[in-house]
Amino acid sequence: MEIIQVIDQLGLGGAERVCVNITNLLYRNGISVKLIVLKDQGNLFDLIDDGVEVIRLHEMSKFKKYKQFVKCVRGGTIVHVHMRAPYRFVQKAFLLYRGRKPIIFHDHYGKIEVNKKVALFYKLFKPELYIGVSKLLVDWAISKMRMESEKALLISNIVFKYDSIDQETFDKKRGIVFVGNLKEVKNHIFAIKLAHKLGMDLTIYCVKDEQNTYFKSLKREIQENYSSQKINFIYNHTNVQRDLNKYDFAVCTSKSESGPLVLLEFLAQEIPFLTYKTGEVTDFVEKNLPDFVIDSFVLEDWVKRTELILQKKDKYELMKVFQEYWDRENFIEKYIHVYKNIMNS
Repeated sequence: MEIIQVIDQLGLGGAERVCVNITNLLYRNGISVKLIVLKDQGNLFDLIDDGVEVIRLHEMSKFKKYKQFVKCVRGGTIVHVHMRAPYRFVQKAFLLYRGRKPIIFHDHYGKIEVNKKVALFYKLFKPELYIGVSKLLVDWAISKMRMESEKALLISNIVFKYDSIDQETFDKKRGIVFVGNLKEVKNHIFAIKLAHKLGMDLTIYCVKDEQNTYFKSLKREIQENYSSQKINFIYNHTNVQRDLNKYDFAVCTSKSESGPLVLLEFLAQEIPFLTYKTGEVTDFVEKNLPDFVIDSFVLEDWVKRTELILQKKDKYELMKVFQEYWDRENFIEKYIHVYKNIMNS
């Protein structure tokens, strides 16, 4: 059995991290796996385990890329595709060049709460199996794509725990950390307002994109209304988890997420956090750490809750909660079961 993971690029996003993590998980458990990246872009190639074959389809025309892709997957058993654009690519490649392999469509779409439209393409070209990272996505697949319910599965996001680069315990932590790329839905300005109200420094980890219109307006608002000395941007960091021990606290103010991976990284590094209630992971967090989830954007409520968490932070058993997540999900058994079921169907 050879599983071929497919994604468009390996930038600093949650879907890309999940793809890399699944690839490494399979490889570490003795399952033959290959990763095909449609563009030679992104900073996460270094996180792929040595020994995993990585194929980068770049610097070629669209139709040549389709043909090369079909050639590359010829010996594989199952094609496991992450995200919507790569899924369309794979289906078109098979249609044009008569390739055919069982396809898993692993959907990470983060705006499902606000956009449930479905293109005709997804109804005409269905995968053998659909994996959603949230219940909303699975419900969308069943109701909109018309997937059979037994072929639309919910599998939570997977994250590994990494050792901190600097194991030193800091005498003075660096305030609040926020991890989120430059998109309006990430709601950076609310995090800035919270840090300002609390009188704490804020560090934002994101991909550098100074031409981004949203980023320009964000920078302008910071200059006009806040102390730029207390707001720091760190760009293009490939493994934020290793830096988290530098901070007192973390926030996730995104208005819409499918399954915010970063919350699991906060748990893995035992950093207390406060998140807006969006995405599948927040259901798990709320069950185990109810203080950490909030369902409104009332600034005073965030201030009070943050102060409460910081006051009680030594009482939270965050590593225990992270381990419970891993034990509950049992990711390797889930994926082996999925792959074998497709092979036997």
